[in-house]
Amino acid sequence: MKKTLTLSAIALAGLTFSQSINVKEGNEKFSTGNQYALTTTIYENTADEAISEWKKVLKDFKNEKVKDSDNEVFGDNILIKEWGNNPVDIYTKFEEDKKAKTVKMSTAVDLGGIYLASSDKEKTKLIEKMMKDFAVKMTKEPIASAVKVAEKQQVKLEDDQKDLEKDNKNRKEDIEDYKKKITKAEKEIIEKEAAIEKKKGEVSIQKKVVDASSGAVNEQAKSSKNILEKLEDQQKDLEKDKKNLKEDIENYNKKIKKAEEDIKKNEDDQVKKKAEIETQKKEVEAVKKKLDAVN
Repeated sequence: MKKTLTLSAIALAGLTFSQSINVKEGNEKFSTGNQYALTTTIYENTADEAISEWKKVLKDFKNEKVKDSDNEVFGDNILIKEWGNNPVDIYTKFEEDKKAKTVKMSTAVDLGGIYLASSDKEKTKLIEKMMKDFAVKMTKEPIASAVKVAEKQQVKLEDDQKDLEKDNKNRKEDIEDYKKKITKAEKEIIEKEAAIEKKKGEVSIQKKVVDASSGAVNEQAKSSKNILEKLEDQQKDLEKDKKNLKEDIENYNKKIKKAEEDIKKNEDDQVKKKAEIETQKKEVEAVKKKLDAVN
């Protein structure tokens, strides 16, 4: 059955109806004129939904036809086994108050020339029970659906909260990891600086060798120069490594700062999310209480 009322409409409406759904006697106007009728009220639903479902109820009995027109359902030659083999005609009128979110339901029964009256206690009691059971069902169904929607929303909010907590945990772990990498890089920089100083010494010595071999045979001079160039390249590589390590440290510090900012924002979001969860819990309880009040 299609539910036409939203969760917010049901949750915010409050307990605007009596806890007990009652069926009353009286006279109501039908397509056949003014008749004795039993009347009840359906809450939190619509006339269209009530008409559709009431037709299903009447069709469960043996019948000639069940149809509706102008918010009145007509069950032709309905055979109610508790009443024997004489079929009856059932007329049910539905009047919706959209503002109050209620549907007035009135039923008259043509027993075959005369209409059901209050003096016929047994038959009146059966129709009364049919109507009350139906009104309770039609009132409960949209509220029960609203409970499920509210609970689903609560679960979603709680999952969001868990995700926020997980994100914060991951960010804090990232910060610790960045700090370890910074410590490692700082240690490597010290090692690189020592290696650079050592390499500078080797380069200085080799330059003297090159200068000393400038008057030597071509092969010896060329070999000395190649060694110098190799040492200078090694020094450049060490200096480049040192520069990259410093850049890594700078990037890690930026990432730490960004992670700390994200953690602060995340913690603020968690405070808001927890407040949303508490509000949603209250909404769930309110809708459940409303459902429990229907009887």
